Amino acid sequence: MTEHEPVTATGMEPSALEAPATRQVGRPGRAGLLRLIGVTLALGGWVFGAGVFLYLVARDGGLAVGIDLAAYLRAGDDLVAGAPVYIGQIGEPGVFSYAPPWAVLFGALAWVPDMVMQIGMMALGVLAIRYVAGSWLWAGLVFWYPVSVILLQAGNIEFLIAAAIVLAARGHAGPLAFTALAKIAPILAVPRAGWREAALVIGVALLVTLPWLHLWPEWIEYLLRQPATIYIHIGPPWYVRLPFALALLLVRRPWAPAVAVVVAMPSLWLGTLVILIAAIRLWIDGRRGTARKTPNGLGFASQRSRPA
Repeated sequence: MTEHEPVTATGMEPSALEAPATRQVGRPGRAGLLRLIGVTLALGGWVFGAGVFLYLVARDGGLAVGIDLAAYLRAGDDLVAGAPVYIGQIGEPGVFSYAPPWAVLFGALAWVPDMVMQIGMMALGVLAIRYVAGSWLWAGLVFWYPVSVILLQAGNIEFLIAAAIVLAARGHAGPLAFTALAKIAPILAVPRAGWREAALVIGVALLVTLPWLHLWPEWIEYLLRQPATIYIHIGPPWYVRLPFALALLLVRRPWAPAVAVVVAMPSLWLGTLVILIAAIRLWIDGRRGTARKTPNGLGFASQRSRPA
């Protein structure tokens, strides 16, 4: 330091302070902003979903057994009582259209109180959403679609199908094969490597129904007499959509089988569309190369694998 150079109060030259003094706090990057928006939407989805659920409960005068679960329970009770299981027309309240193994399942659960079954089915649905989303936070995004809450309250299995599709893509096709015994179309999402496990599950399901073999021809006859569409149906009949679903299987993308399931669903309605969350999950996993890894979220929290 020369006698002509100014000195600061700290005894340091001004050049030593220039860098810290001119350094600016960096603004959040694009990724950080997108995550902030995503987190806000996810939390808002939970709030919105809770509001829809409370509205449904208030409308019904309290938590009641959902319309779909009531049909499952009716089928189980009728099986135990020796009454006809396959009656009525698809779309009518209390009508059961799943294959006999599902009737046997709910017959075995006939001793469980109805409200316990309702809470259990809703819990399974929420857990399925969480599995597909990858975290409790990002699961909230699903509830911006109000029909998702209606499905949970109804005791529907659409979210279980979505979770089974993702699980099959990750190497475990058994649950998906069992859901195919409910709505047929999920069989399209069984990967080639999962057919042995799927066949095993279906075989066990057939063995379980041996005491009630008469249910199989009754089920087939019941399906054959059903109309091609029901009152809540959207889009063309299933036989028009089926070729497009099969064509999707030729698209070598992880998400394509999930979309094919939706397109081929015998009864396509607004609730069926929630299965597309499986397609979104598999699309995200495919982009990150994590199809067989457990993700951390709907694209926000997952980490792109890097070579060591």
